Amino acid sequence: MRNAAVRDTDVHWYRKLPEKDMEWVLTHDIKNKTQRSPGFTERFQPFRDTSNNSFILTITNVQPSDTAVYYCKVWGDISGNGTRLNITSPLADPVLLQYPNASKVPEGETVELQCAMYNASVNDTDVHWYRQRPGYNSEWVLSQFVNGTITKSQGFHSHFQLSRNVSSNSYILTIVNVTLSDTAVYNCSVWSYIYGAGTQLNVTDANAPVLIQSPSLERVTEGHTAQLQCTMRNAAVRDTDVHWYRKLPEKDMEWVLTHDIKNKTQRSPGFTERFQPFRDTSNNSFILTITNVQPSDTAVYYCKVWGDISGNGTRLNITSPLADPVLLQYPNASKVPEGETVELQCAMYNASVNDTDVHWYRQRPGYNSEWVLSQFVNGTITKSQGFHSHFQLSRNVSSNSYILTIVNVTLSDTAVYNCSVWSYIYGAGTQLNVTDANAPVLIQSPSLERVTEGRTAQLQCTMRNAAVRDTDVHWYRELPEKDMEWVLTHDIKNKTQRSPGFTERFQPFRDTSNNSFILTFTNVQPSDTAVYYCKVWGDISGNGTRLNIIKQPDKQSLHVSSVIACSVAFVLLLCILIITIICMKKWACFQSRLKLESLTRTSAEEVNTVYASVYGKLQDNNQEDATSTVLDEGELYYADIQFLRQKTGNPTSIIAEEKTIYAAVKYKQ
Repeated sequence: MRNAAVRDTDVHWYRKLPEKDMEWVLTHDIKNKTQRSPGFTERFQPFRDTSNNSFILTITNVQPSDTAVYYCKVWGDISGNGTRLNITSPLADPVLLQYPNASKVPEGETVELQCAMYNASVNDTDVHWYRQRPGYNSEWVLSQFVNGTITKSQGFHSHFQLSRNVSSNSYILTIVNVTLSDTAVYNCSVWSYIYGAGTQLNVTDANAPVLIQSPSLERVTEGHTAQLQCTMRNAAVRDTDVHWYRKLPEKDMEWVLTHDIKNKTQRSPGFTERFQPFRDTSNNSFILTITNVQPSDTAVYYCKVWGDISGNGTRLNITSPLADPVLLQYPNASKVPEGETVELQCAMYNASVNDTDVHWYRQRPGYNSEWVLSQFVNGTITKSQGFHSHFQLSRNVSSNSYILTIVNVTLSDTAVYNCSVWSYIYGAGTQLNVTDANAPVLIQSPSLERVTEGRTAQLQCTMRNAAVRDTDVHWYRELPEKDMEWVLTHDIKNKTQRSPGFTERFQPFRDTSNNSFILTFTNVQPSDTAVYYCKVWGDISGNGTRLNIIKQPDKQSLHVSSVIACSVAFVLLLCILIITIICMKKWACFQSRLKLESLTRTSAEEVNTVYASVYGKLQDNNQEDATSTVLDEGELYYADIQFLRQKTGNPTSIIAEEKTIYAAVKYKQ
């Protein structure tokens, strides 16, 4: 990785199996925690090589099912170019494929002969090169060993050079400033007994013709006309016979026709007048036209002159007349800071970029789609007003792609860019996000959220330095004593992709008024207790919100609690009632007592001495020891109390307050 440090960046590994969609393999975060996709075991091990600032994915005990193209990604949408991993049988010997099969070059040129190896690595195997010149035996030329040492046969000097291409697992023999004596068949060899099929190198003098065929790939719809061109240098087409050949898949080269300098045509049996040759003297080219092309015409076509001087070949692919072109745009999304340069690619299938006009459109947030610029088959480029030189168009014939290059991007270039052909066929679009120098900051609040079981929880993640409407958000959670796990992703098109096991209880949305991402989940359960994190740009994370689920009491407990509460309330009310009655009685007694004391004080003021005699109806006045009589419940006796004023000379006696006066009450039989 360039322009960032691997130690500060999460990396995501993906793979694409043949004829299947891209699938996520694992994520290795900056804390060195690994989260794997279901089905990927610990055979897949990621690590970082900080010395080379590289991410490494190691796969142990590889199996044939591991054959795929593997991609690394950072920041969610920035991807590597991919590495194809081929798994071969442990019992298979190496296989050497040499190309080109033949090469014709004039003296003084430089030529490269390649030897691709399968079932073994070029880094682990010595290679030996041999050549056989016409009329001579095979002879050893030079060798390259795994430690890098090169040894050469006597007479082979510096213009023979050896190298390895690790990316294509190939050995390269480069011959600089070739001479006529270098004409030979060159073979590569490994393990002493495994040889390539050889490359025929023909070196011609400086005046020999050179044939150049372009394009190298031509796609034509069935029923249409194909035109193949072969341009010649160092000789005039009008003075040279031309021979056309073709090679069908897994078949030998076959002759098609010959067009001589008298413009007479001789065809091979089976080739009708659909195959028409002619000369274009203005371009000094030979032309082969094939009308009403059929799927059986799919092959590589070669032009030849002088019997053995051949062109580089043009592959002709015939596509179905019912198949419209298909446009695949990549990357799906790209995030770049202001001032950078970005390339948006649009690969086309079922048609050739050389034969098709292309139009680019963009749609900025909150605006309608607008035309940006077009490139026509004749190379003319037209641009919409306001789109100047920092928008550039080109074609990549080798990948059959259109390229839109935006130089020195600005914030206003943030948009979805779509390529289009045939007026109604569009690519899926590439989301370009141009950011300022300040990276987004995510703030999650509160840090602790308590929600009762069965209720709805809502977690908020506020973003600064970027707009939520222009940014994909990824939600993760960390359960106690477990690794971080991905919950869902909510993209800028409001599409939601959930991790397996997370249902629609988990709903994301954006609150543009607060520039916040919101995660809502209904009917929360105790298993939802975790720390939840929001992430953008793949590795920019919020501080996390801990969600605690409070368990709801059961109905039986609630019923018992209600009964107890009602009982306690009843007892309290009963106690209050009893206390009230007691207080009222005491108050009444107190009032009576006050009244009696008031009367007593009044009598004391009016008389000097007060006598009270109580006579019972049946009791003798002189009887002192009366027997007790038991009264029946509810029986009353009345006492006749007489108050007499005695005239005396003694001063009046005043009875003090609170002093008790006793009356002698006698019961008579």
